[in-house]
Amino acid sequence: MKNIFFYTWVFLFAQFCFGQEKIPITEIPDTNKRAMYLIEQGDTIPIFILKEFNYKDPNFSREWNRTVFFARRMYTYAKIIDSIVEEHEKQLAEIEKSNKRSSRKQRKENKQLKNTLWDEYAYEIKNLTNVRGDYLTKLVYRETGVTCYELIKKYKNGRTAFFWNSVLWSFGSTNLKNEFDPKKDWMLKLVVEEIEKGKIRTLSRNELIQEIKRREEREKKK
Repeated sequence: MKNIFFYTWVFLFAQFCFGQEKIPITEIPDTNKRAMYLIEQGDTIPIFILKEFNYKDPNFSREWNRTVFFARRMYTYAKIIDSIVEEHEKQLAEIEKSNKRSSRKQRKENKQLKNTLWDEYAYEIKNLTNVRGDYLTKLVYRETGVTCYELIKKYKNGRTAFFWNSVLWSFGSTNLKNEFDPKKDWMLKLVVEEIEKGKIRTLSRNELIQEIKRREEREKKK
């Protein structure tokens, strides 16, 4: 008996889907809701339309929001560093072309750059947290194509780069040799692409400084 009912429903379904005659679908008011009904030979068959199912993984949402939070802030500094490096490289190239004692002048230029950066960005560097440092080093690599370790080694010396990387590593802090891996850092890659499309707004340097000041004030009140 069960087989008979099964094949009967299969036949009716096939007729409905593949039959040449179109069976009209009528909307009949329901006391509880509005629904679509199929009228077939006097029988009223309800048709339920499922709403789009929007599933959100709480872990994914949390990690996405975290990535957006830090990327909005560190992308600003990564672009600043990229522009500084680009301009500095032009100056070094000009010195090398125009002066026979280029090495000495380049070292002088590197020292001047270090002093300028420290005077300009010391406050922000001192308040750079470990997590922000991780994001910054990866974004700097993405923008410049070299690690922060290599930048320090080039513009200062290898001993200084090794020293600071060792100090940071011993305190469980940022690794200056961090690289940006599009596969490993795929979520950061997506966020940066949204930033570059203008869909996510980055914070200006002034906004970031004000944010640091507010954080310091909150810590003083604790």
